[in-house]
Amino acid sequence: MKRIFLLAVSATVFSACVASGPDTQISELDNARMWIEKARQAGAEQCTPELQAKAVARLHHAAHEYDEKHYHPDENSELAAAAVSYAKKAYEKTESTCNKPKPVAKAKPVMKPVMVKPAPRVIPKLIRLSGVFFETNSAVLMASSQSVLNGAVATLKQNPSIHVEVAAHTDSRGRDAYNMKLSNKRANSVMDYLTRHGIDAGRMHARGYGETMPVADNNTEEGRAKNRRVELRVAK
Repeated sequence: MKRIFLLAVSATVFSACVASGPDTQISELDNARMWIEKARQAGAEQCTPELQAKAVARLHHAAHEYDEKHYHPDENSELAAAAVSYAKKAYEKTESTCNKPKPVAKAKPVMKPVMVKPAPRVIPKLIRLSGVFFETNSAVLMASSQSVLNGAVATLKQNPSIHVEVAAHTDSRGRDAYNMKLSNKRANSVMDYLTRHGIDAGRMHARGYGETMPVADNNTEEGRAKNRRVELRVAK
């Protein structure tokens, strides 16, 4: 199901009939777990967070499908392969960009500095928090969401005058009333995290929109993943 706001990225939670998270230790997912861990150790969570987040999302979705053997069983191998593909891309991009040795710059002649007044920083009206994940059918935040949420905390601390709405969204699977209730819980869960990490609760309010504001086609897995999201809407 769905999610909220920040500088960068899309979150993914998978609906099911169970309240606990899927078991990702399934042997069929060994290759996906290996590549995700390899990318993480290389620094992909900082260098290519969106690719790494997609890999983790596919892993958890695949694990869920293996748990629910009669629920979309044909998607299992495709989801596992997608997790491997995203993790490989995250690893390769990290190695080729962030971990590439930087050339030693030649010393430049000392010049008298020119004082330039910095341009005011423009805060976007909508900050999508890509990489915020929850346990299945739950508002419990997964540990992998911390880096994205900590980035949101830093942004709000750097801009103490702005107020935001923490908005959570779901895809269209499940009943409308259930999706609305779940999105409200998830919005409040993210707001609680921001408050615990030093953001004044008076600057924020939480709201769930359920499945009412899709940004992609709910008939495809990729579209549903985009619709499950959390955003920060800047009020002022």
